[in-house]
Amino acid sequence: MAKQAQRENTAEYRGKQAKTGNSLGLRFDKALFRSHPEFSGEVRAHVIAPGRMLVVAEPVAKSRRLEADPVMEAFLGFLAADMAASPQQIKPMDPSLGKRVRSMVGHLSPRPHEDLGDEPLV
Repeated sequence: MAKQAQRENTAEYRGKQAKTGNSLGLRFDKALFRSHPEFSGEVRAHVIAPGRMLVVAEPVAKSRRLEADPVMEAFLGFLAADMAASPQQIKPMDPSLGKRVRSMVGHLSPRPHEDLGDEPLV
């Protein structure tokens, strides 16, 4: 009876095999990653019986540095050089602009793990 109650309280997430580049992967419902963001990073899989697999989320190292983004580094380098060359151009943001931005997007909550799909945003 306890096992049945435990199964009823456990969410089920559907998935299927999907081609990713030259490899195959497993694709799951977005709800899994919303409910359990720890699975958004690296994982390990162990086949524990025929038709049964255990997926374990790899712990994220706190000192781990993200891969460098050359485009972002170039842009930040450009900004740093421009700020050093023309510091008089640096001005605080107008408070009325901040109010205007908040009125347009303040009701939206950020979703950092939202799946944006594979197609380019144009």
